[in-house]
Amino acid sequence: MNAVTRALRSAREAMRLDQETFAALLDVCLADVQAWEAGTRNARSSALVRCARALALTVDEVLAGEIGHASVPSLFLRATGHEGRLSDLLEFSPDLALFVEVARALDRLQLASRARVQPLPAPPVDALWGTGEAPYRADELAIWLRTELDITTAHIPSMRAIYERLGIEIVWARREEMSPFLDGASLRTPRPTVLVHLVEGPACWWRTRMTLAHELCHLLCDLTHEHRNLALVSPASTGDAEAAPDSRAAGARNFRLFRNFAWIEQRASAFASHFLVPDYALRNVLSGRDPVAEDSVTKVCTAFGVGRITAVSRIKHVFGLSDALRLQMLRRPHEERHARRHPDLAPPRCGLRAGALLDEVAAALAEKRIDRIEAHRVLGLALHEPLPEHPKLPASLRDPLRSVRDDVRDIARVALMRTGACDLRPGEVRRGDTGWCVSIVDASGSAVREDILSFDLDAERAKLSA
Repeated sequence: MNAVTRALRSAREAMRLDQETFAALLDVCLADVQAWEAGTRNARSSALVRCARALALTVDEVLAGEIGHASVPSLFLRATGHEGRLSDLLEFSPDLALFVEVARALDRLQLASRARVQPLPAPPVDALWGTGEAPYRADELAIWLRTELDITTAHIPSMRAIYERLGIEIVWARREEMSPFLDGASLRTPRPTVLVHLVEGPACWWRTRMTLAHELCHLLCDLTHEHRNLALVSPASTGDAEAAPDSRAAGARNFRLFRNFAWIEQRASAFASHFLVPDYALRNVLSGRDPVAEDSVTKVCTAFGVGRITAVSRIKHVFGLSDALRLQMLRRPHEERHARRHPDLAPPRCGLRAGALLDEVAAALAEKRIDRIEAHRVLGLALHEPLPEHPKLPASLRDPLRSVRDDVRDIARVALMRTGACDLRPGEVRRGDTGWCVSIVDASGSAVREDILSFDLDAERAKLSA
């Protein structure tokens, strides 16, 4: 058993995963994992790379067995030890690993330019764990945080401003970058960071406000003490934020990442609703109005900067309406009247690696804290791809480090090695009518022949990378 195989087995056992689940995590055949661990076949380095990516770790960390306190492995360990459905976690794990990878890269790049991570406010212990019944004391938590932050107005002008004040990083994911079932995610180490998945597009700022408030509850209440190394995901939901977990009114698909997962999700949603729309303020806004009327719903949306689903759900709970009437209010014809501009609009340049991460990479590259190879690696770009446009990056820094011809030459070199022609190597490369024309030369540099190669360049590049 080679070092790679030992490291993979150690990673699987540290997370208490069976071989079938581990194979699914790495996207390899179960028979491969069984053969590695039986000692009949050694794992290749490509499997080690797959494992590192799946767990948001470096190859060196996997080889050294440094996974015990890492975010993604910690969540798998919590799932296996606390009655989680591993199939649910596997559905989210690729997106979660990508978020954690970006968060770790941001932290590394910011170490030289940012102050020490400031501590987040600590909720009172008696309210931290809430109760088993809605709203899970989330209303008390919302009042506590408003007092802690000295928020004296009923309306919160900007959730992004609160995040900036608390030193919490926001990673913005475009709609197409992640699963539609994922609304957000959060982690507390190495520094507090939140993912906002723009499921309905960047212009839907009222949904962004709810996501930010929801993830703030996870950071303050659920990623503390022995759970501070976890990374949490928040499944998308269009249900009643204050309904009982797993109920029809809650509206979300029943994901079970670990025991009580549905409970902490509902508590975070209830907190977000109460934080953005306090009971007393809602009663004041609708004083003298029919709470069921459509203009009352519009009034709440406008007064508190929330979406229609949140507005109707808050009206239902504050005025004691039935679930049936809530559904009736949501289904009746209406017109969305949200302002086009708002402080909580997503930034113009969104994307996992196109926002804050690109800013940090551009600054580090311009200041020579990293080189161009590291810049490509952090941004997930192949060496033949140019770096994205950025005000701090002149064309000389953005240019690709490799050309297409370099890749074709490498593919031809591998083909020669497979045929046993070790005394030959590829020379000049040109594009022909039927494929790539590669001059094959001997040790002296003299042309021997010209091979015409036709292949899927992207697929061959992927093989070379693996």
